[in-house]
Amino acid sequence: MTLTLTHAVDNATVELTVRGRWTRRSAADVHQALCQGLAERPSAIIIDLHEMSDLDCRSAPIWIAASQAAMTLQPPAKVAICAPPTRRLVKRLRQLGCARFMSLFVNVDQARSAVTGALPPADRLQLRWMPPHLDALASVHDLIALAGRAWGVPALAGAAQDVARDLVEDSLAFAGTAMLFTVCRRRSSLYLALRDRDPTLPPLRRSTARLPVVTARSYVWGASALHNGKVVWAVVRPAVR
Repeated sequence: MTLTLTHAVDNATVELTVRGRWTRRSAADVHQALCQGLAERPSAIIIDLHEMSDLDCRSAPIWIAASQAAMTLQPPAKVAICAPPTRRLVKRLRQLGCARFMSLFVNVDQARSAVTGALPPADRLQLRWMPPHLDALASVHDLIALAGRAWGVPALAGAAQDVARDLVEDSLAFAGTAMLFTVCRRRSSLYLALRDRDPTLPPLRRSTARLPVVTARSYVWGASALHNGKVVWAVVRPAVR
C-alpha cells in the first residue's frame, strides 16, 4: 500500500490518497498519516480511496475515528471520503450512519468544490506569487494588520506578523523563488501559510536555529511537500493566561 499526503494551501485542506490492499500494516501507516494531517489544524481532510481495495470493510473504524478526531479540533474540521458509491466500504459507512458526521463524495473534484465553498472568502486573504524580494515583508505585514482589524483579532496581529516575517525571511534565504502567502481566520486563531517553489523542507525537529520565531510563537507549525514546491504553515493563538 502507498500513501500520499498533500497540503492544499489555497483553502487550508489536507488530502490523503490511499492506494493498494488494506492490511494491518496499512492501518498503522494511515493512522500516522492522519495524525500528521490533523496536526496541521486543517479546515478539512479529503481522503481519496479510489485505488484502495478493502473488500471486508476493515478500514471503516479508522475513517470513523478520523472524523471524530477532526470534530474535536478548534475549529472542527470536516472529513470527506471519496470513493465510488458501489464500493462495499461506502455502503458499510452509510449503514453505520456515518453520513451524519462524514461527507461522502464520488470523486475528489466534488469534495474539493464542497470544501472550498464551505470556507467563506472573507475568512481567507492571500498575496499571490510575490517576487523573492524584501518588499514582500511589508506586503505581508500590511495584509496581517488588515486581517487583524477585519476579523476582530488585533491582539494576534503582532505575533502573527513576527511569525510571518520569519517565514518570509526563511524562504528568501533558502528558496529564493516567488512566494504565495495565505492568512485564514480560525475562530480566535490565525492560520498562516507560505508557499514557494523550492521542494526542500525545513528541518522540523531541529528548527530553533532556522525558524526561531515560528518555533517560539506558534501554537503548532509544520511543512508539507507539494508537486511543485512546498508550504510552511503556522497557527497563532491567543496566549493562555
